[in-house]
Parts: sequence; C-alpha cells; structure tokens
Amino acid sequence: FKTLVEKQCGHYIKVLRTDRGGEYISQDFLRFCRENGIQKQFTARYTPQQNGVSVRKNRTILNMVRSMLKAKHLPHEYWAEAVTCTVYILNRCPTKAGQKQTVTHMRVFGCVAYAHVPDQLRKKLDSKGEKCVFVGYCDESKAYKLYNPSTKKLIVSRDVQFIEDEAWDESLERTVNV
Repeated sequence: FKTLVEKQCGHYIKVLRTDRGGEYISQDFLRFCRENGIQKQFTARYTPQQNGVSVRKNRTILNMVRSMLKAKHLPHEYWAEAVTCTVYILNRCPTKAGQKQTVTHMRVFGCVAYAHVPDQLRKKLDSKGEKCVFVGYCDESKAYKLYNPSTKKLIVSRDVQFIEDEAWDESLERTVNV
C-alpha cells in the first residue's frame, strides 16, 4: 500500500496517525514505520473526534452503501462490491483543487446489465448476451464488473447494455422494476 500510494501521488508518507488498534501497535508494524522513516502518531484512547475526517468519510461511505443496496433490493452479500463502487464514485467527485473528472461511463449500482458474449465463447444458437447485476468498475481496465447470480461468476466486460430501472430479484431469479 505504501509503495502504491507513493507512486500514485509522487510524495512520500511522512507521518501516519492512527487509533490504538492492535494492527497499528504491533512490533512488526512499528518496525516497518521506523525502517521507512514514517513518524507514527496515535490518537488518544476513545476519542473518535480526533479522527473526525476519517469518521465522517466512513459514515458517508456506509450511508451510500446502505442506500445502494436498498435501492436495488440487493442482499448484504454485495456489501464489498458496494463499498468499492462507492469509493470509486467518491474519488471522482469534484474537489477544490482536483481536476474535472468524466462521469459519462457511470451506471446505477445493482441494475440489470447484459454483458455481450463474444463469438468465441458461444455456439451458433446461444444467446449473445448474459444477464447480470452491475457491481462496479474494473481497476485494471476500462470495463465494468458484473455478477451473474445464476452462474455465481464475476464478469469483466466493456460491451454492456444497462437496464438501470431494473434490479435482480434473487429469490425469484427475475428482474423487477424499481
């Protein structure tokens, strides 16, 4: 994570402030910080107000995740995809100093999506589209992440048709208008 962040922004991590959670006070982690010249700071016990920005950001993320799951009647099992999608969206929101981001590719989380099945992967009479649930954006390529509840497989595809006013009803394995 350290290497990724430093390469992405072109700056070194100088100071790290955390709560006193066990993962942050282990000897291995403290040694890692010392070896990499990272000053370690801790908040006072039971004082979440010292982590105000992160507490508010976490609350924002959780509220968005809850809203996204409820809007499309998705079960809690989709929480990790909803968190990833939420962070993707928040990272593209305008900031005072940030560059303007393009959002034309963004879609409604949890909507029904039909992924194109390439000719090489289907037989002559097979369907050309695979019905899925949109669960986010791919980090490695300009593509969408889709989940097929019938096959229980994750699909990464660029060629997708979205039906944003429909959601997958897993109990009935059909779509419903929302």
